[in-house]
Amino acid sequence: WLGWPVIDTIFMAGVIGMSSSAIAAKSLIDLKRLGNRETEFILGMVILESFLAMFILTLANGIILPSEGPVNIGGLFAGVGLFIGFFALLAAVVVPRTAAIFERIKSEELFVLFALGTVFLAAALAEAFRIPAIVGAFFMGMVFADTHLAGRLKVKMESLRDAFVAIFFLSFGMLIDPSSFSSVVPMLLIAAPLILLNDLFLTAALAYFIGFSGRASTAIGTSMIARNEEAILYATVGARAIQANPHLSNDYAGKYLTPFAGILCIVMSSLQPILMGRSDRIAASLAKRLPKSITFGAELVKRTLKTVIMPNFLPIYRRKRVFQAALIAYSAWIIDLTITTGPAHLAMSILTPILIFGVWASARHAFQEPVRHTNYGVDGGPLSRSAIEAFVLRIVVGALTIVSLVAILWQYYWPVTLPILYAYFLVVVFSMKVVYRRLGLGVGRRVAPIRLVHRIPAARSWRAASGRR
Repeated sequence: WLGWPVIDTIFMAGVIGMSSSAIAAKSLIDLKRLGNRETEFILGMVILESFLAMFILTLANGIILPSEGPVNIGGLFAGVGLFIGFFALLAAVVVPRTAAIFERIKSEELFVLFALGTVFLAAALAEAFRIPAIVGAFFMGMVFADTHLAGRLKVKMESLRDAFVAIFFLSFGMLIDPSSFSSVVPMLLIAAPLILLNDLFLTAALAYFIGFSGRASTAIGTSMIARNEEAILYATVGARAIQANPHLSNDYAGKYLTPFAGILCIVMSSLQPILMGRSDRIAASLAKRLPKSITFGAELVKRTLKTVIMPNFLPIYRRKRVFQAALIAYSAWIIDLTITTGPAHLAMSILTPILIFGVWASARHAFQEPVRHTNYGVDGGPLSRSAIEAFVLRIVVGALTIVSLVAILWQYYWPVTLPILYAYFLVVVFSMKVVYRRLGLGVGRRVAPIRLVHRIPAARSWRAASGRR
């Protein structure tokens, strides 16, 4: 819509989409929510997001390297896989067997030099693979995270960490041209509402559907609003890589990405603690304003998916493994469908309905037992259970179908995806109303209470007992 090239848009999406793990953790500590049920899920999400951010950044950086010929996608994935496999080998085999040798280093100066040497060696290895140096340092930190050296490394490297963080943010600030702020304000006015819509509503809705309460889901959504270190990393690496490539224009991300990331991080990092502190009020306000059909339909989806998505070791729920494997295959397929172009994209688009049918079959197989044994608080007859199963399948498989349609059509004409998304929203709302009425909850009239014993007035009963009329 803004006319940006695809490569520039990828880095812009990274700036907009990556949450801040540091601000989320700090807010949890300040609000004293470390003991809440959703805290472990929040921390797990931001850690996984950080790992995926490094992986996607590696791929995106490899696509825009200066080259005379087209990028070999297969070779790029192979190189990234080899790089990650090397660090996985270090973490699984090499470091556990050699950590005892490093623990014997008594000199604190030598130990600090050893730590810095491993970090710089990993950064140099990443550069040799044409991967950003910071990605190599990140993976080296993951290698030593589960060893006995982690505590000692943290103590000795803490001051250096703070110094390098300050240098990193200072260098990023020096890259920002204040005169370009007026040009990025329109982009900010578009991005900020989209971030709030995605995290405050969509992320919270997904958290609710997999089993969290309304307040916990809102807390999860508000915790993901901040943008900081990962966004700045994408902006820095993306702008430098685009500027270094003579075949790419510097009129888009090369010029506007760093100031946009700077002002976006300031705005969203300021909003996140405020909204997270008021997450309970937001949840209560939404609960009061949503129609009963919406809340009832969401509760049906939640109770069904909770038994399928969340860990459960009962034998009746073993079928969910096939569905989970199908979801993983679907995710990989959608990623490939998004990044491919030309005949390969067309061929994958033609085969996508077959994949959707397989996901639907695995979902139907996985939902049968949970629907039969879950307490929905309604009549548990066969008709009710079949209606609930069909409703949940329509919502879940419909969402996956819409995502695949967006991935297919985006490259050809992206505005057509907006009415598709709106149509799916209407289908969801209509389906919730239908299932609400079908189960006898949306229609019907109040029935007067039944009196089992006809009570005689006190005066009449006294007269009957005394024989008086």
